Amino acid sequence: MFFNAARTQASLSGLFAAIFLILTAMPAEARSDAHRSFTLAGRQWLLIERMTNSALLAALGIDASPGLNSVHWSRDRFDRTQIELREGDAHLRLDPTTRPEILETLDRVDIRWRRYDSIFREITASPSISEPQIHALIQNHTTTTEALLQMVDAYEHFVHGGSNHTILSSTIDGAGQLRAHTQLVLRGLLTIAYNQSAVRERQRLNQASIEFDRTLNGLIHGDPELRLLPAPTQEIRDELRKVELMWAEAYPILESAASGNAVTKDEIAAVAQYASDMAVPLTMTLLMYLSL
Repeated sequence: MFFNAARTQASLSGLFAAIFLILTAMPAEARSDAHRSFTLAGRQWLLIERMTNSALLAALGIDASPGLNSVHWSRDRFDRTQIELREGDAHLRLDPTTRPEILETLDRVDIRWRRYDSIFREITASPSISEPQIHALIQNHTTTTEALLQMVDAYEHFVHGGSNHTILSSTIDGAGQLRAHTQLVLRGLLTIAYNQSAVRERQRLNQASIEFDRTLNGLIHGDPELRLLPAPTQEIRDELRKVELMWAEAYPILESAASGNAVTKDEIAAVAQYASDMAVPLTMTLLMYLSL
């Protein structure tokens, strides 16, 4: 399978809610460093997602050259960030990691990243992308992202393990998950494109689309059951409205694929563009929540 959406969503919950918990529980100077570390860790996950999705798009002959060229930056940024998280960076005002349990998870990510990176480099250097290359990339994508989420869990356990989430932290969590879901729904569509009879993947795509739709609506209007606050400022509401307009265009494509219809290259290209475009206002939304 290409991804486990339910497991990924649950794990990402700890990442984005932990950011808020840390910021409210630590002195200002320590909070700033924790914020930077968690922001970098969250970006690592998104970089891997974008790299893998770009390779899948290229393998289908969709936006191949621009897509892969654009993620060379992601590849280099991921590599540098692993070093920065471990050794610190004076320019970023990031302290070195010293906790053994966190260093252990960094080691695990480094090992899996090296394998993933070797496959990714091979794909970008190939005149054509083979099915075995894609399967190898997906397999290593899964193990690498699992290691990344374990690393984030280790940070959370050290800094603020076990505390209950406030409704504001749940809202921040929702905004972070929504950003992640832009890549997850694209992954679901790509999975179906590779295997048009993938019934389970269609079900997962349907569930991911429903969750995206409800979370977006909850972030705008509020959702007590999901513990989501309505948008607290006009600036946040405006950014979410941008996402809402794009989602209204992407959702019918995802709904059609989830219901069993064949997926076309044009549809995949459209959803890929929407996923890319939605990332900007969603990132702005998350940053504005963190600055409240």
